[in-house]
Amino acid sequence: MSETKEILPITIYLNQKIVFDLLAVIDDGFSQVTKLNISNQEGKKNGVDGSAEIGISNAFGLFGVKSKINARKEKTQTESTSKSEEKVHTPTSLFVKLLSYLEEKNLVKDINDKNDLINLKPGEFVRFNSTLEQNPLVSLLESLEQMAVMAIRLENKKKNKAQSEDQNILKLIKGVRESLTQHDMIDLISTIKNSHETIKAVLPVYINFFFNRSMNEIIDGNYTVVGKVAKVVLDQNDNINLFRNTGFKLLKQHTLEKMFTSFNDQADEQLELPEIITRINEPALLVIPIAIYS
Repeated sequence: MSETKEILPITIYLNQKIVFDLLAVIDDGFSQVTKLNISNQEGKKNGVDGSAEIGISNAFGLFGVKSKINARKEKTQTESTSKSEEKVHTPTSLFVKLLSYLEEKNLVKDINDKNDLINLKPGEFVRFNSTLEQNPLVSLLESLEQMAVMAIRLENKKKNKAQSEDQNILKLIKGVRESLTQHDMIDLISTIKNSHETIKAVLPVYINFFFNRSMNEIIDGNYTVVGKVAKVVLDQNDNINLFRNTGFKLLKQHTLEKMFTSFNDQADEQLELPEIITRINEPALLVIPIAIYS
């Protein structure tokens, strides 16, 4: 039995589209049968009609790769035996099948320290244990947006210049936050720690592939991540830009930091806001996550 099956993973995030596509590539299309209806009769001729279908119900539902076998029989025999079998795959069981294949072929690399990154190339499968947090920029902007809304409501009866400035700031904050969460995609920051060093991994995830479309379960928890490498950062002059998918990607780092500092100045000094980070420096990875599980 493989290591994956012994763990019996509980998936919190699972990109079942990637899992389904990779299994189809490995198997040269799906040919396994998950449901059989078989009728056997003695002393007569049998005819068989077959039909098959493949269906996906939802992100965390049941996958069906179905085949129906119908028997045609003559009226000369009355005794028969019937056997019905059904096998259903869930998205997690398909993921376990995929990961078991990758392990058997030595195609998945475990990341524990910086040395594991030296010969790592984009396109390779990786696995690592880490703590996860939401993109700190999104957390900061969400906090500032909530405070700005409250401030405007408190000053709702006062039509003055300060209120107009608050509304402009709120619009700017909303615009930046929406650019970081467009298409229901957001970056998770993964921290791989050992006794010597810390490695950061940026994981672009889709909200729809989370269980119950919620990231609350994974924040600050320790989880295993399996994915495919998109970028390896080992050079001090290289980094991963957290604004890479937005219209702010062309702005220089000090310009962005100055903008967020001005946002921060609007906040109450008694509030503990997350550190402003716009880029992830070496050693770091950009990984397309397939699954996050415990």
